[in-house]
Amino acid sequence: MWIGGARRSHASAAAKTCVLTAGLLVASGVSTAAHAQASEPAPAEDGAVALDGIDVVGQMLRGWQGASDAIYETPASVAEIGREAIEARGGARNAADLFRGVAGVDAVMDRQNPGVNVNIRGLQDQGRVNMSIDGARQNFQQSGHGATSLVYLDPELLSRIEIEKGPTSTAGGAGVIGGVVTFRTLEFEDLATDGKDWGARVNATTGSNAFDFNGSLAAATKIGDAFEVVAGVGRKKLGEYKAGTRGELVYSGAGEPAEFTTQDQWSWLLKARADVADDQQVKLTYTGVDAKFGTGDGQYTDTNKVTTHNVIADYRWAPADGAADLNAKVYFTRTENAQHRPARTTYGAFDVDYGIDTIGASLSNVTRFSVPMFDAAWTYGGEYFRDKTTTASFGADPTDNPDGSWFYGSNPVGKRGVGGVFTNLELNHGQFLQIIAGGRYDRYDMTGDTVRFDGISNGVPVAVDKSGGRFSPTATVAITPVTGAQVYASYKQGYRPPNLMEALIGGQHIGGGIFSVPNPDLKPELSETWEAGLNLKYDGVLAEGDAFRAKLAVYTTDVRNFITLAAYEGFRLNTAVNLKDKTRLKGFDAEANYDAGSFYVGGAASFLNGRYGDDYDLPDDATGFLTNIYLPPKRKLSLDGGLRFLDRKLTVGGRATNVVPEDNLGAFGTYQYKRYTLLDAYASYKFNDTFTVRASVENIRNVAYVEAMSSALSPSPGRTFTVGASARF
Repeated sequence: MWIGGARRSHASAAAKTCVLTAGLLVASGVSTAAHAQASEPAPAEDGAVALDGIDVVGQMLRGWQGASDAIYETPASVAEIGREAIEARGGARNAADLFRGVAGVDAVMDRQNPGVNVNIRGLQDQGRVNMSIDGARQNFQQSGHGATSLVYLDPELLSRIEIEKGPTSTAGGAGVIGGVVTFRTLEFEDLATDGKDWGARVNATTGSNAFDFNGSLAAATKIGDAFEVVAGVGRKKLGEYKAGTRGELVYSGAGEPAEFTTQDQWSWLLKARADVADDQQVKLTYTGVDAKFGTGDGQYTDTNKVTTHNVIADYRWAPADGAADLNAKVYFTRTENAQHRPARTTYGAFDVDYGIDTIGASLSNVTRFSVPMFDAAWTYGGEYFRDKTTTASFGADPTDNPDGSWFYGSNPVGKRGVGGVFTNLELNHGQFLQIIAGGRYDRYDMTGDTVRFDGISNGVPVAVDKSGGRFSPTATVAITPVTGAQVYASYKQGYRPPNLMEALIGGQHIGGGIFSVPNPDLKPELSETWEAGLNLKYDGVLAEGDAFRAKLAVYTTDVRNFITLAAYEGFRLNTAVNLKDKTRLKGFDAEANYDAGSFYVGGAASFLNGRYGDDYDLPDDATGFLTNIYLPPKRKLSLDGGLRFLDRKLTVGGRATNVVPEDNLGAFGTYQYKRYTLLDAYASYKFNDTFTVRASVENIRNVAYVEAMSSALSPSPGRTFTVGASARF
């Protein structure tokens, strides 16, 4: 797919707003302290200044999907999925299910593959969206008949998910035009509650329709006054589910429909945090995943074993006088897919491994000071990451094809580095006016070797050695005319250089038939986004203790030099091209939530219109057509509401999701997309502070459908019942 020990600071309002309006500094480690209790200061995530967390009264969650109040105080399109919302989707088969209710955000759904690929306002893949685990970029890509960028993780070991839409002039924004998605893993405070020195949590869910098991065990302990350890293990096992029967599934692909292949996954988390001084903190984190699953069509199923390892080191220095707030991060990630391809009619069985190593680092600081009429906060720093891809094949066929064109052509071997410096200055005039101006200079370099093999020549070597850079400005103005209502407007530019897969694509499709032509002359993508938005945050609206939160935005994004695939000579050849006309993405996002304690209701809406040009250059002045542009839904509506009984121990609720898919451009035909409406119901009962049981019914009407943004190789699951329990110690 081608699109597509530091403790909470009681700082001044200006200092707090500085962190908020920096876009939550998601990738640099500034967090919203999602599970902070109002009565107890929470440790800052990655050493950042912690913000107001979710205000919980019993099981009351004020923001949509458990979002913290910081989301509704930030003049930018940001979103958050809290831990309570993650646990409420205990029946989710894939982490992608968690994004159903996020306005302007979709996740590519491949029911055969447990990987996650996030689309933000029509942009995804090839690094357009930075998907990270605790700030460590997950850059694994594997081309095929669906999404190319995939992140492998376990929601069971997550504390929350932070989302920032569009470019950013803070850490995490290098080479990004779509946005930043940060998957935050469990912290000590998620497990050790009520001031305890230790804590543990056990989750377990099972159900019908081949939902065999999903669960985890996590524990945390404090050693002395300055050292904390968190450890966790997750397990998921899914079988061959049945699709819904209400409605008609239309299969238009060649051969047989895909089987509903199984998934078998283990995951791990180990984290240690130490207060090395009163104002300094060090944290080391390891996460890993081992996932086994099958992919392919109904006749041939490839077996895959994906392993991923992330090692992250964070350092924070925040002196008590507030003169600095320094955050440093270094990380290493490795993701590998060991794939076995059974014999076809045209070739024998063989194994092929696709892998990527990424090293990265970031350094940022916040300096706060005052000037006439304004409190100021200046965020500045730099970041860099480097990818190295590997592909290796084993078996009989590589000896028959020694140049390896079947195997690494579309997953080429090379190196690519992206880095830069950024600055972001915020001026605050009381609570009324905020002015934010920033920018970043990013630069990239890329080297690699590939082969142009078009079936006519015997293969012409192509070497790629490219570099370039650009400055991208950002600006925001926000006013708060009345307490609780904030209006803002922003302008942001983004810069995404071509990556290895786009510039070095070569060789041929496994099994022959389609040949790929590298394009080392690709231009970087340049984006320009205008946005206007409204934040609403009110308490005590209709009754004492209730809460209303809302966030709305309209936007227009233009992308010059958009890169996608084009096929020519009757689909015998394909190559990556720059579109000459601007790609325009216009839309509207909205989310709102009202919680009165005894009941709650909320919803999200997304409307998106995308326009792509059809003017581009092909080799030898050939004519062709665009392929594999997977488009997000034209419309996505989500509604969630429920009642709480028995002193809020019992919660009964339901969800509705209505989606109008967009037809993909030049995608391989399989199942046809149709609009669909899903209804879910759920309930939970909290016996006490340590034990909770849950039950849910997904797809109550047993609708036969294929998710928007999916590879459409498999229809989606039919009605599924799940039951689960959580125990805390």
